[in-house]
Amino acid sequence: MAFTGVAVFEQVSDQIVRITGLSLAGAAVGTISLKGGSGNVKLPGAFKPEPYEYDGHNVSFAAALEVSTRPAGSVVTSVPVEIVKTGTGPDDWTATLTNTTVATATPALEIYVQFHT
Repeated sequence: MAFTGVAVFEQVSDQIVRITGLSLAGAAVGTISLKGGSGNVKLPGAFKPEPYEYDGHNVSFAAALEVSTRPAGSVVTSVPVEIVKTGTGPDDWTATLTNTTVATATPALEIYVQFHT
């Protein structure tokens, strides 16, 4: 099962996107990708991280894109969400968010995706 709800995007800056309107059922997994990716939720086209090098090495998107979650609104039960990022560039970057509690859905989530350069 993927995210429940409808993603609402707010472009905070050219390097930060805020996503609300989503939650995860117990033990559910949801994926986020860039616009051209295969995630359940695709980030808006205005969010355009660019590959770059640091100290002579390519920095993978898994390292350069930070994903964080926090409960949105009033929270009765805080539920842990595991975040695993994979991919090296814009075509294959994916963030996989997993509700690690089997019996409890997450509250509504506030998700931030930020590009570090």
